[in-house]
Amino acid sequence: MKISIRQLIRNLAMKGSRVTSGLILIFGLLVHGASAQQYVDNTTVTENDELTADAEVTGKDNALGAPGGGVATISVEGLTVNILGETINVASDGALNMNFNPGISGGVTTYVRITDFTTNIVGLDLDQIVGLLGLLDNSAITATSNGGPTTSKLVRDPSGALFLAVTPSGAYTRVSVGLDFAGIGTVAVGQVSMDIDHAVAYTNTTFVPCESVTRFTNAGAESNGISVALTNALVNPERAIDGSMETYSVLKASEVSAVAGTSQVIRFTKTLPGTTEIVATLSKIGLLADVTLLSNIRIQARLGNTRVGTARTLQSLLLGLTLLDFDNLQPATVAFAPGVTFDGVEIIIEGVANVLNSLNIHEVSARSPIIFTGGDLQVYDAGDNININISSATAYALDPLYPMYPAQPGFTIACGTSTDYTYRLKDVTLVNARTTAGTLPNTLTLSLAGVLSGNAAETQVGVYFFDVEARNAFGQTAVTTFKITIEPSLPVTLVSFKASSEGPTALLSWSTASETNSDRFDIERSQNGKKWEKIGSVKSNHESVTQHFYSFQDAQPLDGENLYRLKMVDLDETFAYSHIENLKFASTAFLYPNPVRNTENLNLNLTDWSKVKQVKVVNALGKTVFEASNALSTGISTRNLNSGTYVVQVIHTNGTISAHRFVRQ
Repeated sequence: MKISIRQLIRNLAMKGSRVTSGLILIFGLLVHGASAQQYVDNTTVTENDELTADAEVTGKDNALGAPGGGVATISVEGLTVNILGETINVASDGALNMNFNPGISGGVTTYVRITDFTTNIVGLDLDQIVGLLGLLDNSAITATSNGGPTTSKLVRDPSGALFLAVTPSGAYTRVSVGLDFAGIGTVAVGQVSMDIDHAVAYTNTTFVPCESVTRFTNAGAESNGISVALTNALVNPERAIDGSMETYSVLKASEVSAVAGTSQVIRFTKTLPGTTEIVATLSKIGLLADVTLLSNIRIQARLGNTRVGTARTLQSLLLGLTLLDFDNLQPATVAFAPGVTFDGVEIIIEGVANVLNSLNIHEVSARSPIIFTGGDLQVYDAGDNININISSATAYALDPLYPMYPAQPGFTIACGTSTDYTYRLKDVTLVNARTTAGTLPNTLTLSLAGVLSGNAAETQVGVYFFDVEARNAFGQTAVTTFKITIEPSLPVTLVSFKASSEGPTALLSWSTASETNSDRFDIERSQNGKKWEKIGSVKSNHESVTQHFYSFQDAQPLDGENLYRLKMVDLDETFAYSHIENLKFASTAFLYPNPVRNTENLNLNLTDWSKVKQVKVVNALGKTVFEASNALSTGISTRNLNSGTYVVQVIHTNGTISAHRFVRQ
């Protein structure tokens, strides 16, 4: 009778165990807009009893819709014994059938969230069958669909949560996940259950530049077909996609034979264009005897289960980096565009088991390439104190004298803000005399923040075009060209030009050593280095051979950054500009509270709203999440903002824009 096997199970349960194998993990899958994903519409169950072994599926409707509030549980039981050399099996199986309306296109993966696996089977050791990976391989866990041939793999998201990735080859409306006691294949008696929280298919395949695409990674290492024990070949796979360079997965070459290969696969929930870059940060444990062995570490794009494009070897991507530059203390970041449509990345190691202990995979992602444009950093006189951020560069047209340098639209950089990048001169020769190709006076330097500073001598007069490389936190780089012009000293010999703050007032002071045919000094102000406005004028001494001192007060500086320059105008209205001075006012007190918490409103410290045309709030991806054109006397509501960093842009009626950063906790 059925009661007898249940009694046997209960009697033996005290000897069994509850196995979770780290499967009860925090659900960390990022939730995107509803249009990007499709959840289960309705469910049915399949329960196949066998003799005294029952199968049962409970809570089936808990798998409907988005995650939250309970699980569906598949429970099966059975008995496997060997009597006088003959194996006797009594095993039940059950399945949860999840239906989608509308249907889903072939090749689109449904991710089924498995939250727990419980067993009281006597004699079952999950380690002996490689945990749940073994149960999937042995068909104890099954995945089918009504979309033709179907493949399935166990994967994890960045938080470590476990999913069964089910990919039908054809269009489908149903995915079935089952549990079959017979697949356990061990001498045992007892019960097994598996909890399913939900299932989701990412049906929007349009990739938006700069977005962060949800990722999954295989739960265990993959093999190139050679029989190898992969139980410990991949450790902490989710750490390769958790967004932190400090953590990493470990792909162990030492777990496979010298000729075998193993890999970690990262999956994306959207199909990406071939221009999207694969970005990987890697380090190693173990010294390679020969740099050519780096060719046995490869990065390959994948589309579904198929490798696509050309595999890139680590040796070619590192481009001459020495072995000492690539070790576990100094992770190396490589990036390349595969040139073909892809939805996954595979990191492969093979043939290095005797010389490389493991490969640490710090982070793998797919990101839009950096789009970086340069421009004109204006004209300076020899001897001027140059201190200008390259982000203030303006557009310049193709110069017939220098046709080898194409026009530039002015400084722009995609994905984030200019402060999200570091900058360095790229293949620039420092020179002492006038040149026109990829050079700068050797007295000028570029800081990592992108500030060009120094001064040039009379012998360094000329037009200079020079390349700058921008690098983001993920190791991606792009190069563009900037222009700066050094002219001979002016008829007005400017000894100094300085800007300082005294409370809420900007104090400008300058002095001249000599003046010839000089009429006046126009004081100009800008907040972005592109749009300038005249805010005052000071008469000069016309003719002078002695030092004279001048001053000007800006009693109403802009909130945030203020750039000042002198327009030195002669009697015939010809003019030249001084270098630029920079002051900041109330940049931290402009927004309060900062950081803003919970449902607090964000207040703007503005006294004259008549000079404000519009206010915007922009997130870290450059997307506008709030905008208003009227005075915000009650502040900006942050109730609907996710945690993170944002920028408030205040667009003034004169066209200037001030930007202020705040944090939503």
